[in-house]
Amino acid sequence: MSAALKNQTETPDNDFELTGDDHPDSTFELEALQPEAEQPAPLQAELFLPESNPEQPEASPQIEFDGMQKPLFNVLLDDGREAHFQHAATLLESLEAQDVAVHYQCREGYCGSCRVQLQEGDVYYAEEPMAWLNEGDILPCCCIPKSDIKIKL
Repeated sequence: MSAALKNQTETPDNDFELTGDDHPDSTFELEALQPEAEQPAPLQAELFLPESNPEQPEASPQIEFDGMQKPLFNVLLDDGREAHFQHAATLLESLEAQDVAVHYQCREGYCGSCRVQLQEGDVYYAEEPMAWLNEGDILPCCCIPKSDIKIKL
């Protein structure tokens, strides 16, 4: 008998090792094998906000027409603050870029979490939102202003 008996060939997932000397009166001990320590995976985070400020875009080659200005709309808030909409893809993006906190979840017009009251002005939806809207409500996550607007958060 050998000094250490190891039975690693019967099953691939053995967790114990049999050790002892080869003397007939000796006792054998069953020792648990320690698994190798695994390094934890690095933490990954998912961000929804754009890396750059949508209301301060980088210079891009855009066709400029004589006599036409890029639309710039004022967004008045019920608490007296004022924001501007010009370059962002949605009203929600524009408000976030200007540090106006608006509660949201889906950013697609499905849930209605970002619902605010439109008090003055008009907005445009590229696609009709799926969420139910009461009279005077808008979803900033999927609309853009067509004129200066006043909203109640």
